[in-house]
Parts: sequence; C-alpha cells; structure tokens
Amino acid sequence: MNFKDLKSIFLSLLLVIFLAWFFIKPIANLISYSYLITGKLIYDIGSGVNESQGEVKDYIDSLRTIKELNKKLDKTKLDNIKLRAGFKKLKLESLSKRKQLEIPFPTIRSQVIGRSPESWHKQIIINKGKKDGVEVGSGVFSLNGIVGQVNQVFDHTSIIKLIFDKSFQMGAKIERTEEYGVLSGSYPDYAILDFIRIDSSVQVGDRIVSTGLCLDETNCPFPTNFPIGKVVEIKKDPNTIGLIVKIKFFETLNTIKDLYILT
Repeated sequence: MNFKDLKSIFLSLLLVIFLAWFFIKPIANLISYSYLITGKLIYDIGSGVNESQGEVKDYIDSLRTIKELNKKLDKTKLDNIKLRAGFKKLKLESLSKRKQLEIPFPTIRSQVIGRSPESWHKQIIINKGKKDGVEVGSGVFSLNGIVGQVNQVFDHTSIIKLIFDKSFQMGAKIERTEEYGVLSGSYPDYAILDFIRIDSSVQVGDRIVSTGLCLDETNCPFPTNFPIGKVVEIKKDPNTIGLIVKIKFFETLNTIKDLYILT
C-alpha cells in the first residue's frame, strides 16, 4: 500500500467521523428533547386528572351541602306553617270566647252530634234536650248567624230544623233599608227573600237580619237584628209585582258545629 492510498483512507475516516458527529448529535438532542416533552405532558395530564378529581369532589360536596340546606329550609318552612296555624287557631278560639261573652241573650250552648244523609240539609241532632231546658220552637244560631229552630225535643237530645230547608220560613229584613219580607230556605247555602217591592233600593251586599216579629203564635224564635246572610242576587219576580232577592247565609251547611239555643 503506497502513501497515496493511506492518505485516501485517512481522509475517508475523517469524513465519516465528521458526518457521524454532524448527524448523531441533533438526533440525540431531539431524543432528549422528546423525553422532556413527553415527561412534561404526562405530568400535566396527571395534574389535570388530579385537579378534575378535586373539582368533581368539590361539586359533589356542594350538592350534598345544598341538599342539607334545603332539608333544613323545608323543616323551617314547615315549622313556620305549623306556628302560624297554631297562632290562627288560638286567635279563632280567643275570638270565639270573646263573641260568646258578647251574646246579650240567655242561651244554652250545644254541639252537633248527628246528621242523617237523607236529611243532611234539613235537620241536625244536638246534645242538649228537655232536661237541659231546651224547648220546641226555640231559635238556634252559631257565632256566624242563624242556623234554624228546635223542631223536636227529647230528654238529652234535640232535633233542629235547619234554615237551609226549603220548608223553613221566618221573618227577615234588609238591615240598611228596613224593608221586611219572608225568608225561605233554598239548598245548599242560599235563601229567598220574598215580598220586596219592585221599587226597593236593595243592593247586592246588603245584610239580611231577623225582624223580631212572629209569623204565627208559635213561630217567633229570634229577637230583632240577628244576622242571617247577605244579598247576592236581585231579579224581578215574573209572577208578582215584587222582587226575588237571593240571600247567601253567613253560616254554611257543612261547617255547623257549636250552636246556641235561645231560652
């Protein structure tokens, strides 16, 4: 091998070394850089998962807190409703007792103990009778208004004919105008006031009260100005020259409970 060949081999080796250094170093750097990026990406993903888990937990905790607060709020609302109902009951009881003290007539207090489905709107049975001083024909009322009249009396109970019965009649007047008429029951919670003149100034909303007059020798159960109801409708009577005045009772058929009998 001559010198020229050695020179060529030496130059070739230098070229190979140079090329290897030139290309391998960037690849190594690229691999290192890739490792760094991949590691950071994995770290970020892990951190993101942890943060997401934390946010989900916080959200669930928030829902639980809201649910607990709603339960407490509902209980508070329920307690307030019960409290208001209690105050209302006490107020009504107080008003009832006060009204009882204001009744200016001797009375016997009683309670409803029986009603027949066949005569629901016609009569009731009360827990006071002959031995309590109840008499046939006595007027019966509640704290709202007139309810009826004693129809039959037994030793410890009585049957009351209700004002709602169509056969019930009594004298009544328009409180504002002092016009008199005859009131007849009309199921369920209404009555008709007859014999009111066509030129009457009666108005819807006028109060109707008892006259204190007797329809006959045995039918004068109430003193004057006992409340009965109010006018809800006025129309001309096609059969007479008067008016038909429709009355809504102050008492209602389905709420009759505590009653007073005039003696």
